[in-house]
This record gives sequence, structure tokens and C-alpha cells, in this order.
Amino acid sequence: MPKNVDILFSFDPEKGEARQPPHAGLRAKLIIPDPELIGKKATFTIKRHVQVKDSRPVHDTEEMFKHKFTVRGEKVTVPIPHHVLEDHPFQYDGEQIEIKCFGELVINDKLIRKDTSVQKDLPVEALKKWEVLTNTNELIEPKDIFSFSKNLMAIPSHNKIATLGLLVVGLVVIVVNMLIGYHDQFSPEHATYFYSHFDSDGDGSSPLVKALSGCGAIGAAIWFAIRRQLRKYMTFKFKPITGSINRQSEHTVSDLFYGVSRTDLKDVTLRIVACNMEKGKYVRGSGSNQRTVSFSTPVRGVLLYSKKVTLIPKNQPVENHFRDSMSFEPMFKVLYPPSEVSESHGLFIYWEVQLIHNDFVDQELAGDTVHFRREDFFTA
Repeated sequence: MPKNVDILFSFDPEKGEARQPPHAGLRAKLIIPDPELIGKKATFTIKRHVQVKDSRPVHDTEEMFKHKFTVRGEKVTVPIPHHVLEDHPFQYDGEQIEIKCFGELVINDKLIRKDTSVQKDLPVEALKKWEVLTNTNELIEPKDIFSFSKNLMAIPSHNKIATLGLLVVGLVVIVVNMLIGYHDQFSPEHATYFYSHFDSDGDGSSPLVKALSGCGAIGAAIWFAIRRQLRKYMTFKFKPITGSINRQSEHTVSDLFYGVSRTDLKDVTLRIVACNMEKGKYVRGSGSNQRTVSFSTPVRGVLLYSKKVTLIPKNQPVENHFRDSMSFEPMFKVLYPPSEVSESHGLFIYWEVQLIHNDFVDQELAGDTVHFRREDFFTA
């Protein structure tokens, strides 16, 4: 059996200089004490890995650095280029994902035994963040209460027609789909129209249950399209933001967005919220019905601004009622920095402007995160 290989991380800053920024001068000392491994091909990599907390997870890994070499002795020192770690990788253990940053040494020893390998976490400091006291789901996705009839009357005529058309089409499709499911449920297999009595694995399944599932999906899609039409009672958009947004900068709320309503808005609330967004994937279903599901889970929500206005008259600029000053500083104190392994996996920053009204569908503007400096999230 081979002697244990190991990875030892250390910092070697230039003489007389403090280690600034973090991870400058990081080195990996690879310990390979087994003489039988001399002459073998080896690879040392630094990786950032997103592990999804699910029974059927889809993980993702980003390779940040790779060094290939041939084993010549018991110790090999590998300097880690500063640019590899310039975004300050950190360990994260959240609700649905865990992010780890580690070094991995793999020695090709297949002719004698399986590859010799070892992993060691990077020497990163734990980030200290403020405690979150709010319900993040309710903050980011508030319950949307509205009057369908009032909202319908407030939108332009062509949007009214589109909304009613969607309702009619959706109802017809759902009824037809259920009739097909009912027919296929009580018909022999050879006489079914659409829904089989068997799934892709050959096991028995109910056509009626399949039809109900299809109706659920159809209904959700139709309702999403209807809500888009109902939002047309007003214009609500971002204004261009110049420069960066940091802890010190103060912003006038009315400089962030603009909007005009076709009808009076009574008792309307404007909120600006932010959160971390955990992203990943998992697998559901089986056989031909197996699918990969992407998720985005808001965590560590923070309320940055909130104001209620009794009345905003129609055709008046909505932003004129929100000329208050605000700061994004609480966001930097509460949220973790982004750690994006890919577009679908990792920890992201999310913020939005919300206009909440009990008579009409709420308005939401998802903000661009390009204005935030990642380094500002590390400052205590």
C-alpha cells in the first residue's frame, strides 16, 4: 500500500510586505512520500464545487487552476498565481447548496492500482455577516393580492382583449384535455387518444392523473401570461445607473426608476429589497419522464427601503413621490459575496424594486448586479 500523500497550504508574502490582498503568495506543498510513485504523471488542481442538497442532485464544478507534472521527489511546491484567487473564494453552507474550494492532487497509478488522490480545503477565513431576522421568501415574493375586475378595467383595450382571449383559450384547452384523459382512462389501450395506460418503464399509470397534471401545467402557463397583461395598467422601468454602488454612496430613490399609471394608485407601497440567490439543479421523474429541474432559492433577505403613499394620481410620474435618500450599505453587511460556478450553479446577488398595490398586480424590477463591487461584500 502507498504511503499517504498530502497537501499543505502556506502563504509566502514578499519580505517586509503584509499579505494584501488575501491569498497573495499562496503555495501548495505536495507531500508524496511513496517511492513507488516516482516517475508517475500527476495533476494538481484547485476547484470550486457546488454540491446540491437533494436526494437526486446535479452538482457542478469549476476548475480554477491546473498544474501537471511528473513526480520526481517526496515534495513538490506549486505557487498559486494570484489571479486564480483574486475573487477571494470562500466556503458556503446554505439551505440548498454547499460551496467548497479545495486543492486536489491526483497521481496516475492505474497500472498498479487505482489513482492515488487527496483533497484539501483552501485556507479561507469564515465570513462574518449580520443575522437575518426577516422571512426572505415573503420579502422577495410577497403575496400578490389584487382585484381582477378592477385590474382588467385599468389596462388598455388591446390588453383586455388579450387577457379575455387567454382565459377562453385556457379554459377550452383544459376542458378538452380533461375529456381526453377521461376517455383514455376508461378505454382499452389500443383505443386511447393520447394518454397511455403505461409509463415509459412499462408500469401501469392513470391517463386521468396524467391529464390532471397536464391541466396544472397549462393553467400555470396561462395564468403567468394573464398576469403579464394585467401589469399593463402602468409603465414601470429602471433609469440608467452610472458608476458603481458601494457602502458609502447615497442614492435618491427617484433616480433609480420611473413610472406612470393609467389610473389612480391608492395606498401603494414601494420597496427595495435584496437577497442571496442559491442556484442549482436536481433530477425528477424517471424513464422518458425524467427531467432536470433548475431552482433559485432566495436566502438572507434584507429590506433596503420601504415607503407607503396614500395617493399617486394617474398620469403623474410615480418616482416624484419617492424622493427620499437611501443606502445599499445593509445589503453589503447581510449578503454573502457572489460565488458563481456557472450560470446555473452557485451563490448569486439579487435585488429588485417592488411596487405593491392591493387592487392591481404588483410591479417588479429585477436590478442589474454589475454596479456592485464584489470586494465590498468582504468588508466587515
